[in-house]
Amino acid sequence: MDSIALESTHDWYKVPRVLEDKKPTNINKEVDAVLKYLREQCGASRLASVGFCWGGVATHHLALQYPDIKAGVSVYGIIREREDRYQLKSPTLFIFAEKDEVIPLDQVTVLEEHLKEKCTVDFQVKIFPGQTHGFVHRKREDINPADKAFIQEARTDMLNWLEKYV
Repeated sequence: MDSIALESTHDWYKVPRVLEDKKPTNINKEVDAVLKYLREQCGASRLASVGFCWGGVATHHLALQYPDIKAGVSVYGIIREREDRYQLKSPTLFIFAEKDEVIPLDQVTVLEEHLKEKCTVDFQVKIFPGQTHGFVHRKREDINPADKAFIQEARTDMLNWLEKYV
């Protein structure tokens, strides 16, 4: 992967290019550095992860690898290729859209069934009816009035989950 420096807030348009070749399950080196910094330089002791899409997969990964992260919220992100993907080590809320073309509902159903069988920490899988991929983080101007209640509910669920565990 070519290194693309993000020099200022004006460079955010480059982020998708940076992530193209970076798998969300291959981030331990970066996560270790961030956790070390947060603990040593900021005094952080109770940490959580929230991710959307690519970041949702990364959050699922962190919930499998880092029990010291107290909670996770994975918004339309799911690990498909790991055998241990159901053995969460920290409480995780999974938020999905019923009409997500990226993550078919049958994959979400399998995730939930296997978590019920194999997971030993608290988790919740929540599917929002009629919603599509990206619904939780839509900008105000992009929100269909009919979807507003679902968007607000998902955002509230996320905050309540974090408050409960962090």
